[in-house]
Amino acid sequence: MDAKHWIIVGAGGFSREVICWAENAMCEGGAFSIRGYLVDRQYDRLSPSYGLPWLGGLDDYIPEPGDTCLLAVSDPATKRQMVQRLQVRGATFSSLIHPSAVVARTASLGQGCIVCPHALVSADVVLGDFITVNAMSSIGHDSRVGAYSTLSGHVDITGGVTVAESVFFGSGARVLPGLGVGHEAKVGAGAVVIRSVQAGVTVYTNPARKLC
Repeated sequence: MDAKHWIIVGAGGFSREVICWAENAMCEGGAFSIRGYLVDRQYDRLSPSYGLPWLGGLDDYIPEPGDTCLLAVSDPATKRQMVQRLQVRGATFSSLIHPSAVVARTASLGQGCIVCPHALVSADVVLGDFITVNAMSSIGHDSRVGAYSTLSGHVDITGGVTVAESVFFGSGARVLPGLGVGHEAKVGAGAVVIRSVQAGVTVYTNPARKLC
């Protein structure tokens, strides 16, 4: 494997987690290093504490040989915007799968996915581009998750679920088998989805109901 230089895109709390997970992956023998981070303004919490230089704003980025970006952002709309801004500048993106995650050999992952510690992507799952699967979350067999969607920690997507693009799941959310979650919907923390969720709707509580 040719050496690559990861560029962390973002500078919030999830970005700091992704840096740690990337370091774990490097300890497993990957030919990677972290060159720095991109965000529209410098964040002191990343520069001194994590030892990474600020590489400037997204619109200033000029890819160097071996560069590949890790999209370390949770909000689906922000992810889409950042990807569009960087792709016009020639940026490429990699996926990051933490060494402790379990990804079935029959699963399919798009570009730019982040699969965090102890997550599970089960048999015949299909993930679109730029999916975040946070720690301890699972996606059951034959489920489909659309591009830019985010699963927070401890989310349980059971078997045969269809998730559209740009969906956000809060911590501990659960979707029962065979249901659908529509485009840009939001499933609140701890919600248990027992019937399909329409596009653009926010649901919460157990059983999940629409937020008025």
